Amino acid sequence: MAISGGIGSFFDAGNSGLDRPGRHVLRFGAKIKGEDVPSVPERYRGLDGPSGKLMGVRLTPATGDLWLRLVRRSQRPPFERTVRTIPLNDRQSPAPAPEAIELRSGMRVYCHDGYVGRMEGVTFDAGTGAALELLIRVRSDVLVDVETMASPMAKLIPVAGQRLLISPSWASSVKSEPSSVPFRGESLTLHLDASTEQIASGTTLRSDEAVAGDIWDMLNANPALAPYTGHINLEVHDGTVRLWGRLPSPRHRASAEQDIWHVPGVFTLYDETTIG
Repeated sequence: MAISGGIGSFFDAGNSGLDRPGRHVLRFGAKIKGEDVPSVPERYRGLDGPSGKLMGVRLTPATGDLWLRLVRRSQRPPFERTVRTIPLNDRQSPAPAPEAIELRSGMRVYCHDGYVGRMEGVTFDAGTGAALELLIRVRSDVLVDVETMASPMAKLIPVAGQRLLISPSWASSVKSEPSSVPFRGESLTLHLDASTEQIASGTTLRSDEAVAGDIWDMLNANPALAPYTGHINLEVHDGTVRLWGRLPSPRHRASAEQDIWHVPGVFTLYDETTIG
């Protein structure tokens, strides 16, 4: 969920400038628009760019190459459902490489020490289109498999229930296992070449509320900016920050950007403020 602050309307992101390259978060099951995937080659873009619901991705762990799996339904009868596989950069082949592995929403994730959580998405570099991290939700019931504090699974207790960003190079294989739901057949599981200690050292994906709150605290603590924070607005979504409104000078604008970049959890900044 995006968190906004201040009063005002939000400008079309297509008119904004990316102030510095950053990571973008792609959540499985979310709707994707062209502006969300700026690295996608032009030949895959229509009037609104590649769009649809993100079913999952194909990933080549060794190179970080990603192919999106987008599903889209026509707006007119018979409301047909189409699925497109789209590379995230023009360096990749149109179709996934033979060694690419399939990642889906809700896949159970295992490491050397056992079951650690479920897949929720990926992050990628907005400039190059390369995968940066896997987004996993650490299981909240870790204590079930912890017999003593020396147990390998005990390493996950501090991050239980949290969303972590971990290296895509750890993805080693995808295997089938019987589904826990009756009559559902088998389901795919992701296996990582990593330990629970490595998993626990991943970057926490902070909530939109926490990131937005820290940004406002930072801006209001800046004596040069505090008198003008009532004239600016911000929106935070999965580490992407959009700032708009009015500031008195380019120096104030640069100061606001610098403060925002110092907040943990900020991955990308779109600054749409005007000077005046």
